[in-house]
Amino acid sequence: MSGPALGLYVHWPYCARICPYCDFNVFRDRGKRAEQLALKDAILADLAAQRALTGPRDLTSIFLGGGTPSLMDPDWAGEIIAAARSLWAPAPDLEVTLEANPTDAEAARYAAFAQAGVNRLSLGVQALDDDSLKRLGRDHGADEARRAAATAA
Repeated sequence: MSGPALGLYVHWPYCARICPYCDFNVFRDRGKRAEQLALKDAILADLAAQRALTGPRDLTSIFLGGGTPSLMDPDWAGEIIAAARSLWAPAPDLEVTLEANPTDAEAARYAAFAQAGVNRLSLGVQALDDDSLKRLGRDHGADEARRAAATAA
């Protein structure tokens, strides 16, 4: 391929709640399905536009970050991953990472994201101490974080 290898970051700005320490571009995700669908379509269009700018490249990683991309419809993640894989030449060991919070609701979705092409999770476990997690405004406890890590493994 021509040009240096490419790592792709896709920002999904929706969260179930906004953590008090967060300074990322994020929004509450309640009731915004149509808005989220429009964003997914815009991401797909932007990937095609970026391909026109970059030309052919080897794709070494895709990072779905945010926000909380594990709240995204897993089929949408699959569409984004498939689009990137079709636009650039995926490396044989392409790493596809999804940021996720360690809540039970999200842990139940890990298999669907794996089917969509995700092969690495980045779990938002800021601490394994309940008092610290409470001070941080997290919506999970230490036990739930441990269960999420075990489920992901």
